[in-house]
Amino acid sequence: MKPIVIWGIGGQAREVAQLIADIEARQPGSWSLQGFLVDEKATTKNPHPLPAALLGGMDWWLAHPDVWGIVAVGNPAIRRQITRRLQQSNAQLRFATLVHPLAWVATGASLGQGSVVYAQSCISTQVRVGQHASINLACTLSHDTVLGDCVSLGPGVHLSGGVHIADDCELGAGVTVIPNVHIAPRVTVGAGAVVTRSLPEGITAMGVPAKAK
Repeated sequence: MKPIVIWGIGGQAREVAQLIADIEARQPGSWSLQGFLVDEKATTKNPHPLPAALLGGMDWWLAHPDVWGIVAVGNPAIRRQITRRLQQSNAQLRFATLVHPLAWVATGASLGQGSVVYAQSCISTQVRVGQHASINLACTLSHDTVLGDCVSLGPGVHLSGGVHIADDCELGAGVTVIPNVHIAPRVTVGAGAVVTRSLPEGITAMGVPAKAK
């Protein structure tokens, strides 16, 4: 059984804790949740109880390099900052890749370290997912889709074949992207949008079809 910690104490962190529990229930001996970590400068107030102890911050993880971890923070830019800082502090830190037992990942698909795939998501053949990506509930990634590092997909995002989503993008709940569209780095797409053409770097797009806000 591998020990694991979750960086973060918000809703996504609690969802990842449930995902780990579901993996352990289906595959006993997989993971043992040690607790939660948070930046020492961040607020530790949370209206919801955590299912495991709040252990500390970066110093705790650096003192326990044998423990695996996952950064469960929704915002892609902040997730990148945290993972970069952790890796710069100790390049040997190990990030888990977590797939819910009720998700489907095709043979030939690849998932980068630190990425999380939630229940009911489907990842088809020859899909490539970068590091520290978050693929939320009931997403579909069709053949030959590519996700960069630190991408966040909200619940129910549907990516058609050949879609490329670059680093640090965030797609809100229910977004649909038609085949072979490319979305440049640091793009935010609002919930329910339909992306019918490629989007340039750094914009926020909304609507049907999605247009720059």
